[in-house]
Amino acid sequence: MRDLLNGHELSHLEEEIRQSDQILYVHKNNITGLHNSLKAITLRTGWALYVWENERGLINIKSSEPPPPRTGVFKDAVNFALARKHFSVFVFPVIDKDSWLQCKMYFNENSPESTHPVKFLFILPREQNHSFFSEKAHKVSFNTGLDGNFVLRDSHWVNADEIS
Repeated sequence: MRDLLNGHELSHLEEEIRQSDQILYVHKNNITGLHNSLKAITLRTGWALYVWENERGLINIKSSEPPPPRTGVFKDAVNFALARKHFSVFVFPVIDKDSWLQCKMYFNENSPESTHPVKFLFILPREQNHSFFSEKAHKVSFNTGLDGNFVLRDSHWVNADEIS
């Protein structure tokens, strides 16, 4: 099964989670392989990591325990996470229409100033944004500097258009 993020992206995301005091977000249209990617992080770090599933609730990546009660709705899941007293990472993939609508409605009315000791990662649909994320959250960029038409020549990345 395919992972959502490759090894370099996982390391970068792990570092962003460690260092950021802000809510984090990324843009993806597909979350296939999300559980595998997050499981790799939690097995390496030992972090308590939860993924929200619309109508199901917050799923602990490391265990098969059932989701906490009343976390199937977005606002209840965020409030549950904010009430935590111990370091935990909560991932909210909100790429389907209903989840994205719940997310926008929540952040229209709420703007958490501090999330310490809890860390949040939101996976937003591409080409979509909300003022909360633009103004108060940090976008995780996985740009490796190799976007475009680059090839490896003599141990250096060079633009293929410049090769004659």
